[in-house]
Amino acid sequence: MKTRLPAPAGDAVRSAWRWVCVNDRAARLGTVLVFVVLVLFGITTSSIGISDLRQDPADPLGWQFGKSRPIRSDEIHAFSAIVLSILATHGAPSLSPLAARADLVHRFPTDGFFEQFVFFDSTLLRAAAVIPEHMLFAAHWWLPSLILLLAMPTWFHQLGRSRRYGWFAAILIILSPSNAWWSLQPVALIAYTLGGCALMIAAYQRFERGQRFAPAALAAVGGILIAGLPTFYAPWSLLLGLPVLIASTAWILLQRSGWAPRLKAVLITGGTAVVFGAGTLFENREGLQALFNTVYPGSRRAEADPQPFGRLFGAPALGPLQYFEPVGVNASELSSSFTVFFVWILVLLLAAQWRPGFRDNIAEWTFGSWSALWIVWISLDLGPMSQKFPLLNLVTPPRAAQVVGVLAVILVSLLLSRWSPPASWRVPLLAGAACALVTGYAASLLKAADLPELPDAQILLVPLAVGVAVAAITKYPQRLWPLALCVVLAALPVARANPVLVGLGDLRASDAAKAVAAQAPAARADGKLWAADSPELNTLLLSNGMPSLSGLQRSGPDAAAWQKLDPESAYANKWNRGGGYIFFSWAPGQPTTYQTNDFDAVGVTIDPCVLKGAWQNLDRIVSSQPLQAACLALVSELQWEGKPAYIYTVR
Repeated sequence: MKTRLPAPAGDAVRSAWRWVCVNDRAARLGTVLVFVVLVLFGITTSSIGISDLRQDPADPLGWQFGKSRPIRSDEIHAFSAIVLSILATHGAPSLSPLAARADLVHRFPTDGFFEQFVFFDSTLLRAAAVIPEHMLFAAHWWLPSLILLLAMPTWFHQLGRSRRYGWFAAILIILSPSNAWWSLQPVALIAYTLGGCALMIAAYQRFERGQRFAPAALAAVGGILIAGLPTFYAPWSLLLGLPVLIASTAWILLQRSGWAPRLKAVLITGGTAVVFGAGTLFENREGLQALFNTVYPGSRRAEADPQPFGRLFGAPALGPLQYFEPVGVNASELSSSFTVFFVWILVLLLAAQWRPGFRDNIAEWTFGSWSALWIVWISLDLGPMSQKFPLLNLVTPPRAAQVVGVLAVILVSLLLSRWSPPASWRVPLLAGAACALVTGYAASLLKAADLPELPDAQILLVPLAVGVAVAAITKYPQRLWPLALCVVLAALPVARANPVLVGLGDLRASDAAKAVAAQAPAARADGKLWAADSPELNTLLLSNGMPSLSGLQRSGPDAAAWQKLDPESAYANKWNRGGGYIFFSWAPGQPTTYQTNDFDAVGVTIDPCVLKGAWQNLDRIVSSQPLQAACLALVSELQWEGKPAYIYTVR
């Protein structure tokens, strides 16, 4: 005998099921549920579980599947360490006083009013007093991906395009090799702007229906999201975010409705973005000025330069990076997105039965024009005169080449939303063959130059797979299976690029971490400083909220602070650097010397007693080797990396 639900309950279940099945609600609900599960269990793809950051590498805490990558040094020692530091302090991270304010380049608030809202994702980390740290870390890690997956289909639908292709674009951006090998940075740099633009369009649509307060609130929130556009890694933020903002604004202004709802949405969103963006820049003006004044990266201006063909179009063939090291370049530098889709776009435009009008296809025109600019930038040698090209000159061609394929993914998805299934296989086969040929040639060049471990079989199989996927989608644009095939193929080159980590490794739960964390609140309250002599120990101190002279210098130096060590600034060329790290080497009785890698690292070899003379609030140093000096007294030891580290009080 079947058990039946009471009529009201049955109706409610059927109504809920119908609601879920409308459009892509099931996909959106599933995405949110996956996010919730990842957050609850603290699951990320961070590399902080690397053996260098373990108390005992032979007996690591927690669970990790896959290999942590040393190439993720910025993610390990800077991005994630700063997040952990905020979790530990429930406030600003415990960065070195030798460094200028770094809020802008790492999206975290210190004490400014506007940045508390613009950098809301890091502001939420301060809830660690009531929410478990591993959950907040995972939420911060996955939040940009969640926003991208929810906002991209919505944005496509708002523009009159297919939600399905919005999902397709978002998933391929997440699966791009450059996103995988740059620790999800490209997603983080486009997601918030995209979310803000979707809210701006939603505000316009509600204003048009006569609503007043709800759309105003949506526009204001959208403006706050957009205000963060020039922060974090600005070159990629501008390259990826500006076309979304331009296309969305133009789409609203070109609508045939009355001017009032259009202007309200754009002006409220834009005004909020300007106020909060300018306010955030003003609050961080000292750090910004320090960055511009550095020897590296400074206010450098790039010039157009042709990039290697294999690196531009070889993304589908980068699977061996999961198992082998490239030659002469690291995996991150070699990675790119699906730039080969520009070949697909060209075939679609040449074969299209319709001609894209400007008003109805403003998004396609915007992304097409913007992409053409960057293709020229990374394809032609325009000489020193190109240093004068505004905006373009902020992005070095190698960096532009790594993410320009994201623009191709969005543009081809917009075009395929309008693409009618062709009657014959002529155009699909042409598109597939063209993309396969370009991919095969790029893969061959990668094997000859950067990736000699690329198997010969893959030089045949990868282009074949690309050709089949492109041809199938071009022939059957309204069917799901060709898109699913493309997604599966895109996942293969990056499936093992990152580990799966549950929790925070040893950085917060090990005995060494607990020992540092227990002393950190008193050090912060009393204005005391520590310092260490290795990157791994620096990260341990930062992750547990311990104020330290050593560690990070991300925006640039605090010149007055450095002059305590170098009063005449005789070695400013060594320490006036941004985007990097401060290392100390202990040398009792030896003169002070400065070193640099000519890019972002600053090394200081110094007698701890001399350092104490310059910084009277230096309380303790951590050394990877035993030390003897008149000002030092050993107070304790801890184990890190499977080796002893010696903690000395400095008198």
